[in-house]
Amino acid sequence: MKKRTKKMIKKKIKSIIAIICCFAVCQTSVQAAVTPWTNVNGVFYNDKGQVIKGALAKGIDVSHHEGAIDWSKVKQSDITFAIIRCGYGNDDTTQDDRYFKENIAGCRENDITYGIYIYSYATTKAMAKSEASHVLRLIKEADANPTMPIYYDLEDKIQENLSKTKLGDIAETFANEITKAGYKMGVYANLYWWNNKLTDSRFSKWDKWVAQYNSECEYESKYNIWQYTETGAVDGISAKIDVNILLSKECSIEGHQYKIKSVINKATKTENGKATYVCKVCGSEKTDKIYKATSITLDKTSYTYNGKKKKPSVKIKDSKGVKISEKYYTIQYKDNVKPGKATVKVTLKDAYQGTFTKTFIIKPEKVKTVKISNKKSSSFKAKWKKVKYASGYEIVYADNIKFKRSKKVTVKNVSSKTIKTITKGKKHYIKIRAFKKNGTKKIYGPWSSKKTVLK
Repeated sequence: MKKRTKKMIKKKIKSIIAIICCFAVCQTSVQAAVTPWTNVNGVFYNDKGQVIKGALAKGIDVSHHEGAIDWSKVKQSDITFAIIRCGYGNDDTTQDDRYFKENIAGCRENDITYGIYIYSYATTKAMAKSEASHVLRLIKEADANPTMPIYYDLEDKIQENLSKTKLGDIAETFANEITKAGYKMGVYANLYWWNNKLTDSRFSKWDKWVAQYNSECEYESKYNIWQYTETGAVDGISAKIDVNILLSKECSIEGHQYKIKSVINKATKTENGKATYVCKVCGSEKTDKIYKATSITLDKTSYTYNGKKKKPSVKIKDSKGVKISEKYYTIQYKDNVKPGKATVKVTLKDAYQGTFTKTFIIKPEKVKTVKISNKKSSSFKAKWKKVKYASGYEIVYADNIKFKRSKKVTVKNVSSKTIKTITKGKKHYIKIRAFKKNGTKKIYGPWSSKKTVLK
């Protein structure tokens, strides 16, 4: 009894361990599949594994709050730009950011692209002008050369009761001084401010930097930078940090419109290829798959002969169900005039390689001018005009207009046939169609009009 109990306990323990291991493997797989806020071959993903529309780069914004930063370690991370605070408010040295010059030097020494921002307390044009002077003084003192905009941080409580026009006036005063000095202008604010305060039309002239701590930015106008968190972690910085996504302004809402720039490996019907893609709007590049060409369809697979070439249009899709552009293949048609089976050969090119072959049929034309003669008690003769390229004809007749219980006669390429097995004294109906032999199969044309046989 004791031995049996021990065995049962051991079995249970093993089962529990197995379940725990499976759970751990599953958890690891899920985590491996979705790494939050990653950049894979130039494509940026959020915490849900979704592509961030218009994303170009990942960066940080810093001030004295982060303390001393090891910019060489930042350089080795996935961070490629920084926006550095120079200070806040009016042009007063007591309001300089004490780490500004050090951060500028760190970016310069490590070849990190950077911009600058100032936190505003301005409630008048005069204060806005002083804040612009504050920025320009510090740029000069730090020997800074920002290639990104100078951002104006408008979101302080002291500014909440200002009108939308007044906020536009303040921003415009600041912008005039900044642009006159040769720098590009931008504005920073949270989503609420962008939707409810900074709505003056003048704000559309400047780059927009939107703060919303979320899986996606819900600002519905075009913008340039999205600050998605204030609790990010970056090598070389001990404190939690603001992290941003730089976007193409043109692509921030709709996303990039990629086209193939250069082919690394061609795609086939069975294997994916690889290419460098470039956005035709903003020039952003990524490396990604060229999905294999998996299906071909014709817009029409059956025609009736009329003496003209038949050229059904072709649609080729990749394994993702996306239509492949016509520039990536050529089309050849064969036997596409006379009745019979015609062939479409599609040859893939450039980013793809391989061939597709599809067939369609061309039916004989409709039998016309059916005439009835030699009508006797149990027979009649049907005559018709020969159909071009026909191999023969199928004749169907019955004593009812719906051709129920009909009889069928097949003849070679002739133009008449005597029908003998009809019901005496009944009205009959007849229709005829041509056919073209294709090997052992027949391709039938449309039926002639119904013809009545009167006794």
